[in-house]
Amino acid sequence: MNDEMNKNFANVEKMLDPMVKANKLVVANMEKLVNFNMATMQSYVDMSLEQMKAASEINNPQALQAFWSKQAETANALRQKMMDDAKALADMGNGMKEEFSKLAEENTKEFSKTNK
Repeated sequence: MNDEMNKNFANVEKMLDPMVKANKLVVANMEKLVNFNMATMQSYVDMSLEQMKAASEINNPQALQAFWSKQAETANALRQKMMDDAKALADMGNGMKEEFSKLAEENTKEFSKTNK
């Protein structure tokens, strides 16, 4: 009877193993995504604050001219950052897709072995 129970528990563990691996993969990727989002948000906040501080320093026509002259540079930097961030996010998504595909392939092979 004890052997039968151990066998049943072993079968349950085999059935749950793919779900446990998938959950760990989700958590790891969610952590990467949250860290990326927080860092990205902080950088955009920093850029915004820098612009607000620069605007608050305008006290004469020359300072206004210098501020406006720098806006094109700032806009280009923001555009480039947004493109880089979008690419990094897409790369993360593709990496997660690849990891799940690999996990599914491994689970399919394992399932095929046990059902022969």
